[in-house]
Amino acid sequence: MTLYRRPETAFWYYEFSVGGKRHRGSTKTTNKREATEYEQRLIREAREDAEKARLGMKRMTVYDLAQAWLKASSTLLDSKGNVSRVRKLFGDELQQQGREWVLVEGARWGIPKTLMVHEVSQALLMEMRDQRLDEGCAPGTVNREMSLVQSLMGYAEGLSVVLPERPIVWSKKRNRAASLKMKEPKGKIRYLTKPQADKLCATLLHRWEHAQKDMVAMDNYDLTCCLLDTGARYNELARITWSQVNLETGWINLYRNKTDNESKILNTERVKAIMARRWAMQGGKYSYVFPALRGRNWAGVDVARGHATAGIQGVLDKMGLNDDETAGRVTPHSFRDTFASWLVQAGVSLLKVSKLLGHADVKMTEKYAHLDPGATGREAMDVLDRMAGMKVLEGEDPKPTHPSAMKVLEGEDPKPESTSHSFFHTEVTHSQQLASRFAEKNRQVLAANDDFGDSLVGRTGFEPVTNGLKVRCSTN
Repeated sequence: MTLYRRPETAFWYYEFSVGGKRHRGSTKTTNKREATEYEQRLIREAREDAEKARLGMKRMTVYDLAQAWLKASSTLLDSKGNVSRVRKLFGDELQQQGREWVLVEGARWGIPKTLMVHEVSQALLMEMRDQRLDEGCAPGTVNREMSLVQSLMGYAEGLSVVLPERPIVWSKKRNRAASLKMKEPKGKIRYLTKPQADKLCATLLHRWEHAQKDMVAMDNYDLTCCLLDTGARYNELARITWSQVNLETGWINLYRNKTDNESKILNTERVKAIMARRWAMQGGKYSYVFPALRGRNWAGVDVARGHATAGIQGVLDKMGLNDDETAGRVTPHSFRDTFASWLVQAGVSLLKVSKLLGHADVKMTEKYAHLDPGATGREAMDVLDRMAGMKVLEGEDPKPTHPSAMKVLEGEDPKPESTSHSFFHTEVTHSQQLASRFAEKNRQVLAANDDFGDSLVGRTGFEPVTNGLKVRCSTN
């Protein structure tokens, strides 16, 4: 353990050995006391490293850890998205310069690439959170980046990398100021009306018609129609292969990467026509329905289309759908909300819509419930009316629908059509009989003269007979 100065500089230098390994370098200070403290810290860390190495543990920078994680997760469908997220984490950014995309390091705030994993602190991550908010990132975007760091720390633990001494507080409900993850506001559901959707498709079709050899224009139209008619996420549809499409039956098998499940969707006639045309145009050259683009044409390589929605987004903006900044932004993802909203408004149950959207839990679909608040009530009443043998229609007399109940109304004894019927059938038949009596009583009351109320109301109040039960209520 030695501190010394070199003739050409005023800085103090250290030199020591731990476990047979020699350590030396500059303390980057001219103050001997500070240099001594710096050396002592290095000696302590060197001894800890020697002990951890004996236990199979190691130190690593966050940047090296992230690169190892990317390599390990390269087989995932979202690997390209992970590369972009890691790039942003360290402050790098792809910027377009002319026709080329150039990697610009330090274009935004980022974690230092020399930062060790064990040096990651709550204060550093809180600074990252505040910097992202200053950049205009939404709370959801900040939370996704925090989840990335959390995944890296979990991966570090699996690699036996030395972790921070103090645990990171990712989420703390009772102290949100110290919590790294933020509360995300419930986003407003933006969906297109039928006229808006028709205008959008008509505009995209017009552009394609005036540029027949422009594959970008054709893809924009085809993608928009398919997204509106299937409710798929953009990446699910952009990466779909012909092996997932059955042109004869019209079925598509969609793999949901976000929820790790698979959905089988029956195409509309419009989507069937689009798929048939694209198959004929490609002639078996590509395995992807939407191959990668280069310029205004297909790239000629068997690679899936990337996330390119600028053309579609431009039409949405020109239609004025995003003029109101308080209403929430309309994007191609809004086509998924449009698909779900139209179905819910048409009376399709949330459970069925959930299956079509590929949601892992029907709770995820409940955000559309307000679009048709009476759907659940109507469905419940339909079931109860069927069980009771009655279906009340506007402008019609309530009549039981079961044949045996109809016979009761006509003065005949109800007889089961078969001698072998279940307990449920017996119970329903009984309900039909009760429904018939109730309907008949209603018919008698409604057929009375206009002043039937006066004959029923006296000094003691109103006392009608309803199915054998007497109900009294005073008019005083």
